[in-house]
Amino acid sequence: MSSEHADEFDYDYLVIGAGSGGIASARRAATYGAKVGVVEKGRLGGTCVNVGCVPKKVMWNAASIAETLHDMKHYGFSGYDSDAITFDWGFIKENRD
Repeated sequence: MSSEHADEFDYDYLVIGAGSGGIASARRAATYGAKVGVVEKGRLGGTCVNVGCVPKKVMWNAASIAETLHDMKHYGFSGYDSDAITFDWGFIKENRD
Protein backbone atom coordinates (compact mmCIF):
# COMPACT_ATOMS: atom_id res chain seq x y z
CA MET A 1 0.00 0.00 0.00
CA SER A 2 1.38 3.39 -0.87
CA SER A 3 1.82 5.98 1.85
CA GLU A 4 -0.83 8.23 0.27
CA HIS A 5 -3.51 5.66 1.21
CA ALA A 6 -2.12 4.74 4.63
CA ASP A 7 -4.84 6.64 6.53
CA GLU A 8 -7.74 5.05 4.63
CA PHE A 9 -8.40 2.32 7.19
CA ASP A 10 -9.28 2.54 10.87
CA TYR A 11 -7.50 -0.72 11.69
CA ASP A 12 -4.42 -2.62 10.59
CA TYR A 13 -5.96 -5.95 11.60
CA LEU A 14 -9.62 -6.91 11.96
CA VAL A 15 -10.65 -10.05 13.84
CA ILE A 16 -14.06 -11.58 13.23
CA GLY A 17 -15.14 -13.49 16.30
CA ALA A 18 -14.06 -12.85 19.89
CA GLY A 19 -13.73 -16.47 20.98
CA SER A 20 -10.54 -17.86 22.44
CA GLY A 21 -8.77 -17.92 19.06
CA GLY A 22 -9.96 -14.48 17.99
CA ILE A 23 -8.92 -12.83 21.23
CA ALA A 24 -5.52 -14.55 21.14
CA SER A 25 -5.01 -13.44 17.54
CA ALA A 26 -6.00 -9.84 18.33
CA ARG A 27 -3.68 -9.68 21.34
CA ARG A 28 -0.76 -11.11 19.37
CA ALA A 29 -1.25 -8.60 16.55
CA ALA A 30 -1.46 -5.76 19.09
CA THR A 31 1.86 -6.79 20.63
CA TYR A 32 3.41 -6.24 17.20
CA GLY A 33 1.99 -2.73 17.12
CA ALA A 34 -1.07 -3.31 14.93
CA LYS A 35 -4.17 -1.24 15.52
CA VAL A 36 -6.70 -4.05 16.07
CA GLY A 37 -10.48 -4.19 15.80
CA VAL A 38 -12.64 -7.10 16.96
CA VAL A 39 -16.15 -7.89 15.69
CA GLU A 40 -18.35 -10.15 17.82
CA LYS A 41 -22.12 -10.57 17.70
CA GLY A 42 -22.38 -12.02 21.21
CA ARG A 43 -20.49 -11.91 24.48
CA LEU A 44 -16.70 -11.83 24.41
CA GLY A 45 -15.19 -15.24 24.96
CA GLY A 46 -17.22 -17.15 22.40
CA THR A 47 -19.02 -20.45 22.72
CA CYS A 48 -16.46 -22.28 24.86
CA VAL A 49 -16.24 -19.66 27.58
CA ASN A 50 -19.90 -18.64 27.70
CA VAL A 51 -22.02 -21.71 26.95
CA GLY A 52 -19.69 -24.59 26.16
CA CYS A 53 -16.54 -25.89 27.79
CA VAL A 54 -16.28 -23.70 30.87
CA PRO A 55 -19.94 -23.90 32.03
CA LYS A 56 -19.88 -27.65 31.32
CA LYS A 57 -16.82 -28.03 33.57
CA VAL A 58 -18.58 -26.16 36.40
CA MET A 59 -21.51 -28.58 36.18
CA TRP A 60 -19.21 -31.60 35.81
CA ASN A 61 -17.24 -30.58 38.91
CA ALA A 62 -20.44 -30.05 40.92
CA ALA A 63 -21.68 -33.51 39.90
CA SER A 64 -18.30 -35.03 40.73
CA ILE A 65 -18.36 -33.48 44.21
CA ALA A 66 -21.91 -34.74 44.75
CA GLU A 67 -20.82 -38.26 43.76
CA THR A 68 -17.83 -38.08 46.11
CA LEU A 69 -20.06 -36.97 48.96
CA HIS A 70 -22.43 -39.84 48.20
CA ASP A 71 -19.54 -42.32 48.44
CA MET A 72 -17.88 -40.76 51.50
CA LYS A 73 -19.38 -43.30 53.92
CA HIS A 74 -17.26 -45.98 52.21
CA TYR A 75 -14.15 -44.10 53.33
CA GLY A 76 -15.06 -43.49 56.95
CA PHE A 77 -16.77 -40.12 56.61
CA SER A 78 -20.22 -39.49 57.99
CA GLY A 79 -22.90 -36.86 57.65
CA TYR A 80 -24.25 -37.59 54.18
CA ASP A 81 -27.50 -39.00 55.53
CA SER A 82 -28.10 -35.98 57.76
CA ASP A 83 -29.22 -32.48 56.80
CA ALA A 84 -25.66 -31.19 57.26
CA ILE A 85 -24.94 -31.30 53.52
CA THR A 86 -27.01 -29.04 51.29
CA PHE A 87 -26.86 -27.93 47.67
CA ASP A 88 -27.88 -24.52 46.35
CA TRP A 89 -28.82 -24.88 42.66
CA GLY A 90 -29.27 -21.11 42.27
CA PHE A 91 -25.73 -20.49 43.53
CA ILE A 92 -24.09 -22.94 41.11
CA LYS A 93 -26.21 -21.71 38.19
CA GLU A 94 -25.38 -18.06 38.87
CA ASN A 95 -21.67 -18.84 39.06
CA ARG A 96 -21.87 -20.99 35.94
CA ASP A 97 -23.59 -18.28 33.91
